[in-house]
Amino acid sequence: MNTITTFCTECERQVEATIEAVRETIDVRGCAVTDDFEYAVCPYCENRIPEPVLVDRNFAKMYGAYREARGIPQPDEIVALRRRYGFSQRVFAAVLGVGVASVQRYEGGALPSESHAELLRRARDPRFLRERLRDGALRLSAQERERALRAVDQQATSRMDYAVVRLDLLDCLPRGVAPETGMRALDADRLREVVVYFAAHVGNLFVTKLNKVLFYLDFSAYRDEGVGFTGLRYARADYGPVPDQYDLVMAALVDGKALTYREQGDGRVVVAHRGADLSAFSPQEASRLDAVAAFANGFSSCAELSACAHEEEAWRKTPSGALIDYGLARDLRAPGL
Repeated sequence: MNTITTFCTECERQVEATIEAVRETIDVRGCAVTDDFEYAVCPYCENRIPEPVLVDRNFAKMYGAYREARGIPQPDEIVALRRRYGFSQRVFAAVLGVGVASVQRYEGGALPSESHAELLRRARDPRFLRERLRDGALRLSAQERERALRAVDQQATSRMDYAVVRLDLLDCLPRGVAPETGMRALDADRLREVVVYFAAHVGNLFVTKLNKVLFYLDFSAYRDEGVGFTGLRYARADYGPVPDQYDLVMAALVDGKALTYREQGDGRVVVAHRGADLSAFSPQEASRLDAVAAFANGFSSCAELSACAHEEEAWRKTPSGALIDYGLARDLRAPGL
C-alpha cells in the first residue's frame, strides 16, 4: 500500500496518508472523463487531502483525456510540432496568431480555449502553416516568414516513412483499379496520411473503431464521387466491416514513429506522433476527412459506432468473410455524411 507524508488540514497535523485510486467520471468542459484518480486519504479522519503532487497528476490525466477526445494536440506533440520546423515559441506564436505566453502555457500542459484548440489542430497540416505564413504572421519580418516557409516546405517533401515501404511490399494487397477497391489504386503514402490524420483527430481511436472510420471514409467517397478514398478492399466480419488483410496493413503502418499503439482498457488505441501531411489532398478530400472525423466523434463509444455500421446494407447483405461490394455504398445510412 502506497503512502505519502503530508499535512491533514482537518486533523491539523502531519500524517502518513494512504494513496487510494478511485475510478471516477469527471466533467471537463462538457467532456466526461473516466479514469483512476489518486487521492491522499488521512488515516485518522479519512479526509481527502489535496496533496499537490497527486492533484497535478489527476489534472494531467483529465486534461490528457480531454485533449484526446477533442482531437487537441497533447503538450509534447505541440513541442514536437514546433521543433520539427525549427520554430521558436515566438515564431510559432506569430504563425498561429496567438501570444507567446499562450504557446508556453499549452506546451506546459494548460488547456487551450476552443479557438486556440482549433488552431493547434490545424497546425498539424503543413498546408495550414503555409497559408498562415503567406497571408498573415504579421509579427514576423519578411525574412523570418521566408525562412519559416522554407522549413515547412522542406519538411513536407523530405520525410521518408519506412512504414510506406513495408506496405508497398505486401503482396496480398491489390494494386490496380478495380470494383473491389472502389475504383482506386492503393497508394501507400496516401493511406498512411489518412490513418495519421484519424489517429490525431478521432478521440479514443481503438483498432476496431478505425475499421469503421475507414469504411465510412471509403464508402461515402464512392457514393458521392464514384471513387473510393484509399483503394482498400473491405470484408464482412462479425463485428462490422473491416479492411481486407487489416492486421497486415496495420502491422506495416504502425512503425513506432509516426504511429504507435497505446494499451487502454481491454484494447489498443492508435496514436499519431506527428500531424498528417495533407498537401497532396484536394480541399474537397480534406473536407471529407474532417466530416468523417466529426461523424466518428459524434458517437459516445466504439460500441455505438459499431452498432451504426451493423445497420448498413453493405454489412447486412454480405456473407460473413466475403468482400463487400462498393456498389452497396448507394444505401449508406450514415447521418451527416
